[in-house]
Amino acid sequence: MRTPLAWRNVWHKKVRSLIALCGIAFAILLIFMQLGFYAAARTNATSIYDAFDFDVVVLSPEYIFVAQAADFPRYRLEEVRAVPGVESAVPVWVQLGEWRNPETRDAWDMLALGVEPEQRPFRDPAINNQLPLLFVRDNALSDSLSRPEDGRLEPGINSELQHHRIRIAGRYSMGAGFIAGATLITSRETFLEVFKQASHEQINLGLVKIAPNASPRIIADEIKSRVWPVATALTRADFAKAEQTFWLNTKPVGIMFTTGVLVAFAAGTVILYQVLAAEVQSRLREYATLKALGYNTRFVYEVIVRQALIFSWLGFIPAFFFAFVLYFLLRIEAFIPVRMEPTRVVAVLLLTSTMCLSATFLAIRKLRAADPADLF
Repeated sequence: MRTPLAWRNVWHKKVRSLIALCGIAFAILLIFMQLGFYAAARTNATSIYDAFDFDVVVLSPEYIFVAQAADFPRYRLEEVRAVPGVESAVPVWVQLGEWRNPETRDAWDMLALGVEPEQRPFRDPAINNQLPLLFVRDNALSDSLSRPEDGRLEPGINSELQHHRIRIAGRYSMGAGFIAGATLITSRETFLEVFKQASHEQINLGLVKIAPNASPRIIADEIKSRVWPVATALTRADFAKAEQTFWLNTKPVGIMFTTGVLVAFAAGTVILYQVLAAEVQSRLREYATLKALGYNTRFVYEVIVRQALIFSWLGFIPAFFFAFVLYFLLRIEAFIPVRMEPTRVVAVLLLTSTMCLSATFLAIRKLRAADPADLF
């Protein structure tokens, strides 16, 4: 029966091994959190548009992101409706406004969405079924995923948006992504009264539904040929990709989390390298004895690799459970849409294994030229 040298080495000095495991687990936890935040950023980038029901979106060529959507003439939607395969084209108004916390009276950003209630432009029936409440002047639907600083946004609450009196008549769940603390849905009439600069004849988005057998890309190209250069058109998939590219590549959000993963990976590699290097240095005579007894260099290397894998995998287990708990708390307390996905678990496990192999490669350099005669 072969002696499990790697396990014996790990547990020979339990306190030092435990401290090393804590450092490695913390580095793996950082990787979990950074990847989770990156995935949440990807989800947040399209959270508002995910709520709308459309196959093709018509927007201004000057569109940057939802809070800077620019506008284009509404009459262009008539040309869109004339395209074969188009079933409907619904206008939407979008503006970022100043919301007053009804309790503290502090001002916070709020993203307002103006719709025509009879059009039912949302994917969630729970939102569409509440839209008739917006026929009452100054009524609005509030986002249940609003941040605490926005105050209580429950039905019956009155406050101000852009210094205009607003009454909350219903609630829904959407989230405002990176734009604001929450969203607010109003009728077109209320929206135009709140935002004086907005116009009935100028819209920010046109949500286009197409026939079941029609091609979104072909119809988007046809719409673009008709409305360009005043407006343009994108399929739902292209629009989502453009939004994610803006937030994850153009803005520093994605770069920050990607850099965080690299830093956590480097930190874990350094910690594991220091542990292994100290282990190798303290056991050079033992490894030399193994060589003198006829064990080849590969066997010695395998012992160190197994030892590194034990450290990394033992550190992975608590990191996984801590990350799972933190993900849950972030969803409940901070409304950050981060979940533990199987693909992320596999990715972190692969990164952990890569981290351990990198540290091993650095730690065994002293053994490569080790001559048993020189070590006694």
